Amino acid sequence: MKYKSLLSLFFVLLLVFLVGQISAQSNLNTPTSKQLAASPAEFADLALPAAEEHGINSHSAMIPVQLSQMADRSWQWQSELRFDSRDVDSLMVLSPDGAHWDVSMVMPTGQQINLATNKTIAQSQTAVLGMGGTQIGGELYTFSSSLSGKWAFQVEAAGPQAKLPTGENVDGYLLVSSDSPYQLYSNLGSYDLLVGNEITLLSRMYDSSLLADTAVPASVSGVIQSATAELTLPNGQTTSLTLFDDGLHGDGTAGDGVFGAAYTAEIAGNYSAQVTVSGSSPDGVAFVRTSEHIFPILDKTFEFVSGQPRVSWLDENRLEMRLGGRALANASVDNIMASAEVWGTDAAGNAVPVAWIGGRVEPIQRFARVQIPMTLDKGWIDLAGAQAPFELRNVRIQDMNTAVPIAKLDAMPVQIEYAATASPDGIQIASSDLITEEMLMGQRPEASSSPADIQPLASGSGVLMLVHGYCSGLVWPTSDFSNYAVFQDLNQNRTHDQFAQLIDSYGDNFSSFGVVAHSQGGAAALHLYTYYWSGLDDSSGNRLIQSVGTPYQGTSLAGNLALLGQIFGIGCGYNWDLTYDGAALWLANIPSWARSEVHYYTTSFTDKWWRYDYCQWASDLILSDPDDGTTEKWSGQLSGANNRGHKTGWCHTQSMRDPAQYLDGSRNSNMNSNANR
Repeated sequence: MKYKSLLSLFFVLLLVFLVGQISAQSNLNTPTSKQLAASPAEFADLALPAAEEHGINSHSAMIPVQLSQMADRSWQWQSELRFDSRDVDSLMVLSPDGAHWDVSMVMPTGQQINLATNKTIAQSQTAVLGMGGTQIGGELYTFSSSLSGKWAFQVEAAGPQAKLPTGENVDGYLLVSSDSPYQLYSNLGSYDLLVGNEITLLSRMYDSSLLADTAVPASVSGVIQSATAELTLPNGQTTSLTLFDDGLHGDGTAGDGVFGAAYTAEIAGNYSAQVTVSGSSPDGVAFVRTSEHIFPILDKTFEFVSGQPRVSWLDENRLEMRLGGRALANASVDNIMASAEVWGTDAAGNAVPVAWIGGRVEPIQRFARVQIPMTLDKGWIDLAGAQAPFELRNVRIQDMNTAVPIAKLDAMPVQIEYAATASPDGIQIASSDLITEEMLMGQRPEASSSPADIQPLASGSGVLMLVHGYCSGLVWPTSDFSNYAVFQDLNQNRTHDQFAQLIDSYGDNFSSFGVVAHSQGGAAALHLYTYYWSGLDDSSGNRLIQSVGTPYQGTSLAGNLALLGQIFGIGCGYNWDLTYDGAALWLANIPSWARSEVHYYTTSFTDKWWRYDYCQWASDLILSDPDDGTTEKWSGQLSGANNRGHKTGWCHTQSMRDPAQYLDGSRNSNMNSNANR
């Protein structure tokens, strides 16, 4: 019996050792995290964004088509659509089987036409709606004049294969665009996207011709007659919600023109929602608009507990604060970031801001007990002239892949036994001159422990890394660059964090690197530089990160294409980081010192006065001009970075009306000569 006990103990110890070795091996290539900080001047920029300020503006409607089999075994769908354009109307048929659809309609005048055969009223062309490798083709019809009003549509498809074997209730969509000034604005009620929480969807119509310089447009009341949302859950089930303007559904004041619906999320995963709003504008013209949203719901894994953080000095300059919490349902708390504002007290007893601190953290977890370590450089206390008592404000824990807040705390006292060192009399030094790299990023890792020392170097010298974007193939013409390396993670869907770590892993082959990136690659490179030590930090040159066509503030196409991909199984799928909401949450953790290392370019189509201009006609039905077919000019801006200009005549990718932006030899030459390596 004694020997059996000893043998059991031996195997337990062996198992613990092997698990430890496996964990160590799995962490070999994980980049070393930076300990982020920023001055109090950035508190507002690094606060959690308001969800209502990052809604979707829509001047179009994606109408689902669900075919039903008739007695003659043909498949049909009938519905009434409302056009309210003041100029030219456009309609696009979106379905993998759309080429076999026979679309006819009865116009407001009573005239019946077949779109495929009537060329006088509607001109047709093949078009594509997509982003990266997520592309869906269809037939686009442009009407020679606007005929506002109600149109009766019929779609007919012959043959037993007309019904798509997708298992979904939708066989395709009719995408209808309008140039009316009355547009739809829809948004999430908050970013508290956790299981058990009430998730709110809000919608309003507004007059874009009267749009003021405000983050949220003023609603036009009395025009919406119906507002619904079709919500798709992670398990594929759908539920229909009705939006109300009664003041009881997170919609504010009853009768204010803002409609809301609330839903309690019961399971974690990726959700999508299509909001459909219809009514009549103040001038009596009927309209229909839709907006397409995607958002993640996370499990509640952590909560703060009362009590002050445990404080200790790591060295003569840095102190560590371990914030106490507990794991819910014994969940594993990992892959998270933490941030907080540090406040102290001045000599007069007034509260004084010290610094914002944040970054990716490694929780210390023992069963349900969790400690979140955060680091503060005493230089910030000296700079603020602060002393005890200290406290942390606006404390938050966020998921690393989605930036969704997992836990928040308004304030937490912290006992720091340190007072600001007085400056020498008579010496005036600008505060910015006193901020060191170590104060902003933490201690630079020892060379012997860097990832580049773990894997053998391929070249032994610095390079310019050429990075593609979301769901993309190779894009950069290598003949335009010198001393380069081509990053390849082709046709994949990654979060910014996953993408960044892949760039870092490839960068381990070189002593240092700068980046020229297309589309999402620019955001991933900025994410890498912000959160992790990498070869970017060892490079030299004029420009660390250069990007073209990066949607730093997201793109509304992310929702539309996720919906189409979900139904038809096309493309690379759901990417929250590329939505307006996901981008806003991500940007709220990127300090100005990181943004300042980005040099970015935007492009759009060439605008000719005698024709209708676009990069991708189908996406132009959804995006706001000017755009490059994927990224709107406004959403490609990165506050605090270096805007290298906007150039017309270049679109996001190939197969658009103008050449692909990454093929601009003049710009490529300029980026090559200025790049870090």
